[in-house]
Amino acid sequence: MKRASRTIDDPFTGQRLSFVEVAGETDGQSLRAEVRLEPGGFVPRHLHIRQDERIEILAGSIRYRTRGVDRIMGTGDRAAVPRRRIHRVSNAGSGEAVFVLDVRPARRIEQTMRSMFAVGRLLRPLARFRR
Repeated sequence: MKRASRTIDDPFTGQRLSFVEVAGETDGQSLRAEVRLEPGGFVPRHLHIRQDERIEILAGSIRYRTRGVDRIMGTGDRAAVPRRRIHRVSNAGSGEAVFVLDVRPARRIEQTMRSMFAVGRLLRPLARFRR
């Protein structure tokens, strides 16, 4: 059986995600990933019904938006995103932004991400219009 790649990318949103730990490795407790956003890249507006999310900025700067409020975050900054809270993340700088994503419990978030990124790859021809 072919093993799924640990890295997925979405050229439409400018995201590249590398799984560090997945549900199968943490007894379903968590998923950890390193997310890279190219300049202009973003994580679309979304929420998690049954999961909490934490992010920690490793490089660059991001704009984190929730409840109608933008927060610019830089290296070393952290944020907790409680379940059922709509949020969006985007690259706020001119270079690549990198952050660690931690989702608890993992549930089926890996499969959801893989599906969403597959759709993004199908939209690749439209990527030049996303800005």
